[in-house]
Amino acid sequence: MNILLVRPPTIMGAEHAHAFQHPVNLCLLAACAAAAGFKPSIIDYEIFPYSHKAFGDTVRAKNPSLIGYTAMTPSIDFAAEMAATAKQAAPDVINVVGGPHTSILPIETLERYPQFDVAVMGEGEKVFVDICRTAEDGMLGADALPSAVIRNEDGELVGSAGSRMTPMNLDELPFPARELLDLKKYRGVSTPGVPGGRGGATQLFTARGCPGKCIFCCSEHVFGRRVRSRSVDHVMAEVEDCIARFGFTHFTIDNDTFTYRRGDVMEFCERIAALGVTWDCDTRVDRVDEEMIHAMAQSGCLKIAFGVETGSPEILKLIKKGITIEQIKTAFAAASKAGMLTCAFLMVGNHPEETESDIEMTGKLVREIRPDLVSVAIATPYPGTQLERLMKEEGLLENSLPWHACGQSFHGKPITRTKTISPTRLLELQTRMLRSFYLDPGYILRRLARLRSPGEIRYWFGAGIEFVKYLAARKK
Repeated sequence: MNILLVRPPTIMGAEHAHAFQHPVNLCLLAACAAAAGFKPSIIDYEIFPYSHKAFGDTVRAKNPSLIGYTAMTPSIDFAAEMAATAKQAAPDVINVVGGPHTSILPIETLERYPQFDVAVMGEGEKVFVDICRTAEDGMLGADALPSAVIRNEDGELVGSAGSRMTPMNLDELPFPARELLDLKKYRGVSTPGVPGGRGGATQLFTARGCPGKCIFCCSEHVFGRRVRSRSVDHVMAEVEDCIARFGFTHFTIDNDTFTYRRGDVMEFCERIAALGVTWDCDTRVDRVDEEMIHAMAQSGCLKIAFGVETGSPEILKLIKKGITIEQIKTAFAAASKAGMLTCAFLMVGNHPEETESDIEMTGKLVREIRPDLVSVAIATPYPGTQLERLMKEEGLLENSLPWHACGQSFHGKPITRTKTISPTRLLELQTRMLRSFYLDPGYILRRLARLRSPGEIRYWFGAGIEFVKYLAARKK
């Protein structure tokens, strides 16, 4: 049975254009499907131009029995348009949608969009194979499957949002089927701030689950709160496979808190150091120490990104981040001392109580910790988050907003406001923070002083052009 896996076009805008990442989630689904005897293919519309006509032609040419779409809330409406196009091209095709949005709103998604036949909740690998098998047998919808809501032949929804599979042993997963991607299309290294290496880059996920309780996050609905780590042996086997088969020389570790288990981090550093590759990761400021960061830098870690969110101690408490300003300063100082690039993930509109004075404190903290990069987002009240509930309780969020409106934090007028700051003003404050950081003459001079190769010059020049385009788009 032919299976097509699809990533819809990005909603991220110009700031994303120089750091495309592989759809590793789809590659994992494909690897599991292939191991079960199916014939998967992948098309990534973050790198290929999209049109409904071209997609319909692709569906007819590949003749899949089943199409799987990955979608977050901002892109779910567009994924539904794609599913409708697929049904026009192949009326009998089964459209399966998964990702964070359907993990939270599976029934609502199928009720709104009859072109979707199945909504997957949580981890998709095992249930996706089960869906493929029951579809091949012509039995899809006859019985409920854990972690899925299915539309049967009578149009009735089978399954419930409360039916979830037992969390997986991650060492039992195959390596992602990266060979199904057109790897030449993914230019450069897949993380901002690190120029393209000689062999390109890919992403690794070493764990799932997050124990945090941040009010803006809904990851618990996908992977749960308990952190499940892959063994270092399993991770290193994937690294070595990527080097041998694809020639990758840089690895972006994309799980939220890579340094959650200190012993695993230290063993990983010791083993990857012998391979002569580079890497980067995201983590929390309360899950690192100076010795660990030194080991990371010595093993080839070029960049570390921390979730900071705000410089206001009071807002940190209200958003349940679980960190302190002192921990932020200590972590950035240690990473800078070790010679790594540092990135601070920041947000405005974190909580209904946030004021402009709180945001000014964020700017002050940034000037103190002096990161090499900042990412400033407008907090988005995604379905299922505490932030959404709080905003609705305070009358700050409309109940009837379309799902794609959540993408307006990346482009257009945001839907977020606080008790004292309007959406328009939040956009102004976000843009001002970005402009004051990246267009500061001192910052530009420091960046120029660190350039060591023609590749770095080309990278930073291109990134600068994309940033100016982004500011121009935000202004419009």
